Amino acid sequence: MKRERNLLDTARVMFLLNLCILLFYTVVCLTTTQRVCASFGAYDFLLSIGQLPPRPWQMPLGALGFYTLLCVVSFGKYYLKTEAFWLRLLVCLGEIVLCLGVTVSLRFYYSGIALLVLADLVHYVRNSFYRTGFMAVLVFIFAFVRFDILTPGGIPFSAYLGYYSHTVQGYLSSLESVMVCLNILLFVLYMILLFTSERRENVRIQKLNRQLNEANTQLKEYAVELEHMTAMRERNRLAREIHDTLGHTLTGIIMGADAGLALFDAAPEEARKRVEVIAQSARDGLNDVRRSIKALRVDALEKHSLEEALEGLLENFRLTTGLEVEYAQQAGELRFAADEEDTLYRIVQEGLTNAVRHGHAKRASLALVRQGETLTVTLQDDGEGCAAPEAGFGLRHMQERLGMLGGSLTYGSSRQDSGYGGFMITASMPIREKERKS
Repeated sequence: MKRERNLLDTARVMFLLNLCILLFYTVVCLTTTQRVCASFGAYDFLLSIGQLPPRPWQMPLGALGFYTLLCVVSFGKYYLKTEAFWLRLLVCLGEIVLCLGVTVSLRFYYSGIALLVLADLVHYVRNSFYRTGFMAVLVFIFAFVRFDILTPGGIPFSAYLGYYSHTVQGYLSSLESVMVCLNILLFVLYMILLFTSERRENVRIQKLNRQLNEANTQLKEYAVELEHMTAMRERNRLAREIHDTLGHTLTGIIMGADAGLALFDAAPEEARKRVEVIAQSARDGLNDVRRSIKALRVDALEKHSLEEALEGLLENFRLTTGLEVEYAQQAGELRFAADEEDTLYRIVQEGLTNAVRHGHAKRASLALVRQGETLTVTLQDDGEGCAAPEAGFGLRHMQERLGMLGGSLTYGSSRQDSGYGGFMITASMPIREKERKS
């Protein structure tokens, strides 16, 4: 932005200086003509120049009119929001034509307008071919007018200066030289600023390209790593699903089979019912395993709501293992996001399985409480408990499931005042309100 501001400030000074130069030539020519007529020296002046001069008003009207149009086109083209090639080319050609109009109106006294237009077009045109072409045309105009090469005959500016005394001629010639030289210096300064800034911009772009290539390389490495991590995560998820399903199902089958064997002789009909429940549990477990392998949800949650799935889970445990569960649901309507429901179901399932398998519990208590956007699940049993529990496969996967949802898991021996002296699990899980089911 600083570069553009410096270029714009230099261009404005050049436009202002060229306006002063135009006013200098037009005022000198117009004033000299009026003084000649007022002093009745027109005859001598005509003899000295050898031809009839044009009307005095033509120079200021033409030169200032063309210059005004040139300023409008030069500054206005940056507000023209278009990338159309032919329109941009037409604007550039229009500036060159207006430059020629100013030069001709000044009777070829001054060619510095070509440097002004050249600086403007070099900044505006980015195509190297057209930029070179415009530079050649404008340099040609400047050189051939500046050094009086192939310029048409006319009244030289020195003829107007010859009307004045040597002292006045010296002042006017010095002022002309200073303004013309200053315009050339400003042009050189503008070109230095422009090409220096372009070189710096090219260096910066090359640096950005190198950084972009490095970033692309790192991105590819990250993509490979992410793919590997995703595969590992998916394998762990499937392992958890199969573990939860098989652990729960096989525990129920074992406990039910043991109870059936014990009742086989004493109560054959009751043993038959236990075997039927075991068979149905095995079928459900098999379906659950198949669905887990296909990365689908728990079968119970596919067919029923979370509330119904939990009630069915507790009833199935009671029938297969004899575990009596006191269920307290104080969390309102259990309608959450799919991953939240899966996690909640698996935590209750794994907790009940551990209570029977490791704690040999007969009774358990399950409580669901919601406070704000946090759901708390508390499961405790009257089993053997554990003074210094170590997280096994099931507990670690509970923690992983909760960790992915921003939750936490605590476990240990139950409080003695709770009526259950065994093991207790407490899971806290934030509920994503925006992703809840409608």
